[in-house]
Amino acid sequence: MGEYYFLSVQIIFYVYLTKKQLVIIMGITEEEEKLSKKYQIFVGREINKSIHRVKGKSLVEYAEALGDINLKYVGVGTTPDGKPDYSTIIAHPSYPNCFTVDAAFDLTGWKYPPEAGDDAGKNLIINYGKVLHTSQAYDYSKAECSIKHGQKLYTTGYLEKAYIRNKGLWLIMHLDTHTEEGELVVQSEVMTVFREGGYY
Repeated sequence: MGEYYFLSVQIIFYVYLTKKQLVIIMGITEEEEKLSKKYQIFVGREINKSIHRVKGKSLVEYAEALGDINLKYVGVGTTPDGKPDYSTIIAHPSYPNCFTVDAAFDLTGWKYPPEAGDDAGKNLIINYGKVLHTSQAYDYSKAECSIKHGQKLYTTGYLEKAYIRNKGLWLIMHLDTHTEEGELVVQSEVMTVFREGGYY
């Protein structure tokens, strides 16, 4: 099993950085630093737990859609009564894309603390259609078992970083996915960028 897998839907410069490195390497201006402070109240906030049921047929279809016909992803066996035996395969390394993005987007419902005269608080994300980019990175180095047919997976996580760059709001989420028995199957990083007008 590979230890680390990165999937991006666009080509983009993406690294894990300290605050100082963000300013130096990614070119964040002093003004962007100031604007980013507003969003630090959300850093560390946890998402709601999400559930995903793994189906063998979906594992095969996903790998085939990527053009990866490695038998460990598509080599389905046959049971004594002639039915597909999905216990012979594991998920493609990028399969978590099927559930991690949805889990991370729990933050689209997050709100600021209510202000005077505002009972509910303003939404962090005000226009979902302003998503500019999403990418995912998958780390299997601490996985205790593979993703397989029949599992019920639970994903939890929190917002790891939030900052403004080039008028976009960059949000990086850390996610942990476990089986029903508590075994870790993958750790993920989901990065989302909202264009100006998509966030408050």
